[in-house]
Amino acid sequence: MQFKINHIKMMAVAIVGMLCVQFSQAQQLEAGKFQFDAEAGTKIGGASPLSLPVEIREIKSYRPAAPFYVGAKVSYAITNKWAVRSGLVFEGKGMKTEANVKAYKTTFNADEDPNQNVKGYYYGDISTNVENLYLTIPVQAQYQLSESWSLLAGPYVSFAVNRRFYGEAIEGYIRDETPTGEQIGIANAAYSFDRSIRKVDVGMSISGKYDFAKRYYATAQFDYGFNNIMKVGFESISFPLHNIFMNVGLGIRVF
Repeated sequence: MQFKINHIKMMAVAIVGMLCVQFSQAQQLEAGKFQFDAEAGTKIGGASPLSLPVEIREIKSYRPAAPFYVGAKVSYAITNKWAVRSGLVFEGKGMKTEANVKAYKTTFNADEDPNQNVKGYYYGDISTNVENLYLTIPVQAQYQLSESWSLLAGPYVSFAVNRRFYGEAIEGYIRDETPTGEQIGIANAAYSFDRSIRKVDVGMSISGKYDFAKRYYATAQFDYGFNNIMKVGFESISFPLHNIFMNVGLGIRVF
């Protein structure tokens, strides 16, 4: 009986040891070789100005919209320390917010005739919903800091496959056309700027990658969009909006 117990203990130690070896073997760059990964995760951020505009008095609520990404990545190791990494990522970049604003330049849509749209400077509560989907191609330089840690940085270009930017104003008023124009009461008014969103977004990514097993890794990435997400000539929001997001995910080495 004692022999059996000792035998079981020895087997358990051996199994634990094998697992420790498996999970301690991090991915290593090998000069001249390719590596293919699949990656997925969540994200938080939004279409945001670089600093809070004076027009926004208070942000009452925020939550991410379409907070996901999934993609395939390929790396080519130039040396045992340096690699080039690219791929294709399908991702959502969105948010839902409610804010109290003053002199907020915008346009409210008429129900039937666009010529009857109301343009001006709004005072009151307003909601904003951004629900954009993109196909993104990143190009990053990868540097192997240690056996487990890597740093990556480089540009990306995103192509919009679905564009949504809409919202609603409740219990406020708008100054017609100018900040001192006629005051028009707003009980409930909607707006939609879907067609004014750029089809292409260009930016920069900086990320860290931690290989916690031979085939598995965790990653965190910061994305900053260089250009205003709205088209040139768009005037219904007085400040530029940039795609600014933090991504967190897991990846697996396919081969």
